[in-house]
Amino acid sequence: MKHRRVILLCCLLGLGAAEAAGQVTTFGYFQTSFQHRTSFPNEPAQNAFSLQQLNLFFQTDVSRRWRAFVNFEVLNNFSSSRQWGGFNIEEAWLRYRVKASFSLKVGLQIPIFNSLNEIKNRTPLLPYIIRPLVYETSFSEFIATEDFVPARAFVQAYGFVPVGRAKIDYAAYLGNSPNIRSHFDNEREGGDGQTGIDTTITLLAGGRLGLRLGEVKAGVSATHDVTNEFQGVEALFGGPASRFTGLSRVRLGADFSYHLGRLSLEGEWIWVSYDEDEPDLNVDKTFFYGTLGFQLTEQVFVYATYWDTLQRQVAFNVDGPDGLIPVFPLEIDIEVIQAGVAYTPNDRITLKAQVGPVDVVQSVTVVPFGDIDRITSEFNIYSIAASVLF
Repeated sequence: MKHRRVILLCCLLGLGAAEAAGQVTTFGYFQTSFQHRTSFPNEPAQNAFSLQQLNLFFQTDVSRRWRAFVNFEVLNNFSSSRQWGGFNIEEAWLRYRVKASFSLKVGLQIPIFNSLNEIKNRTPLLPYIIRPLVYETSFSEFIATEDFVPARAFVQAYGFVPVGRAKIDYAAYLGNSPNIRSHFDNEREGGDGQTGIDTTITLLAGGRLGLRLGEVKAGVSATHDVTNEFQGVEALFGGPASRFTGLSRVRLGADFSYHLGRLSLEGEWIWVSYDEDEPDLNVDKTFFYGTLGFQLTEQVFVYATYWDTLQRQVAFNVDGPDGLIPVFPLEIDIEVIQAGVAYTPNDRITLKAQVGPVDVVQSVTVVPFGDIDRITSEFNIYSIAASVLF
């Protein structure tokens, strides 16, 4: 199965796809699924078919050392006329390969952070239907996935250094801060500024340092940027309007994987810290996942996985006894236990099943009145899916 996965990974990365310089190669993959979710408080049970994700790639080797690559991503039964899902240009970059151990990419790209970020959209390669939550882009409408992991960079240098039997991996990158102008910002501010660009002079800076030795792979990752997403929170805690402008944000991550014969173990940890400078305000976030897998046969992989996602955020204007009042949802803790199986009848098709319980605990605080609500929701998710490389 390891040999089969290497072949599949080569296909997904487009290696060897274009033999002649200037030849454009088109390939892609999609994952379509069916999910049943049991009922939980105030929500009935539901069934849903979904074109969960589709990626279409264009690649050309401009010369022996230069490669251009474009990645379009479609999510959640995308339909512009019905206002469903999303359509994104995820990547559009030019890579210069200095040598086998060092490359430089410029242009829109998914940066290296921990082990899973760069390959999170390779659905035929991954055994999951629902991926560990901060990597599940189809959930980005209700989970702040981009708060946990960097989604975009524009310059990245990466490679490895052989050290005896081991290899030291490294990556460093730059990108925009999260303060990107949107159409909503223009409508709110009554302006017509250029959308999709950074509105500050700050940058995202990040990287990863890792080790590969035999069947062990481990690494640490970090990013730093500055965010204005908490502007207005001074209405809750007092102080000048600039108090929560330009808050420093640091992401720290660690990843580990190990293979022992047919048995595999992998996991990641992420901590997101904000420089709030307010004792009563804690918007830090954490995430952990661990997966234990077993290669049952050449074509069948089974696994059990545990995820815990803790996110904190600020919200305003909720109905209260005296009208609209500001609300601070203290934390939302999502615990997921899943078991699954992936069956790969050939190198281009992976059939999957996944099942398990989900616990969501939401604690709500109204400033300055203290805790007023704690909601616990428990439900099960049953999923089947097909991932296809084309």
